[in-house]
Amino acid sequence: MTAVDRRKIKFAQDKAELLKRVGRIEVLKNVPGFMAGLDAFLDDIEADMTAGQPTDVDGAAIDRIIEGFHDPRVQGHRVQYAWFVRQQGKEGFQGALDRVAAGSAEHGHLWFKMNSAIPTEDASVGHGVVLEASVQGRIFDGLLFGLPTWSASDALAALWKRLSTTYVQALTGTVTAHALDGTVGSSVLSTLEWPELRTSIAEGRVDGLSFVVYRSREDPSGGPVILEPVETFQVRTQQEFDDLPEAPSGQDWRDRQRGIDQEQRAALADIHSREEEIQALDEFVSDLFRRHGRDLRFRDTRTPPNTRSQSARESPRSGSPGAA
Repeated sequence: MTAVDRRKIKFAQDKAELLKRVGRIEVLKNVPGFMAGLDAFLDDIEADMTAGQPTDVDGAAIDRIIEGFHDPRVQGHRVQYAWFVRQQGKEGFQGALDRVAAGSAEHGHLWFKMNSAIPTEDASVGHGVVLEASVQGRIFDGLLFGLPTWSASDALAALWKRLSTTYVQALTGTVTAHALDGTVGSSVLSTLEWPELRTSIAEGRVDGLSFVVYRSREDPSGGPVILEPVETFQVRTQQEFDDLPEAPSGQDWRDRQRGIDQEQRAALADIHSREEEIQALDEFVSDLFRRHGRDLRFRDTRTPPNTRSQSARESPRSGSPGAA
């Protein structure tokens, strides 16, 4: 099998995955122009993959994709993909979507050089949003369509720039950035996201940026590297951003960072796997009630004889609340 054959196979696999993700957001397929824009965009990517270098960028196709994501029935730049998939078929969804979108945008998360697993967990717990887990980010996240990197295609790079820009522009309240060791001047955070946030701060839509610095340390048990938040800086001005600690620039740090990125991507895959399990359970229970709701009965159960019903009070774990 040649390298060209492998790229074609990967393109087909990622295209199928993309369409599967799109298909789970039911309304997207009916947003005027969205699917046509997606098809044209994929034609651009396939041309890049076949040529082995960037070709043309169909800006109008990307416009239609972004417009579809931002349709009031989707609000894909402001809500989590997993939440949308679970809730979309339920009564009163549009009202819930409007409320959740407004609330999530008040708790936006960014990340730098540590992948999005920790921000995604934080956003999910706090009902916020992070780009890669939003509707518009999750649909494209991790898909390279046979290309070596996202920057190997001007079309893919242009799409991600629009996804990132429109995501940040929609944020309100306080935004949290999670960064490994500090800033890098050439990063997306420094060159694209922070300038957008600075404008939003000046216009009063965003209160400020909470910049959390993480350090890495080895896991004594041999597991993945542990990332720990060690400092938090409140940023509202360019000077305060310039004064943030900077990440090292040496090759050793870049090698270590790439390893951390891969481990965090694996952690993110686990998060998505749990989301899939929750979705499957939600669908099962919803179907159960739909088919048998009128006849379902739940009975009381007593604690099994071989279990202490008040074991926590009788024998609290050492160091836990209520322990002697």
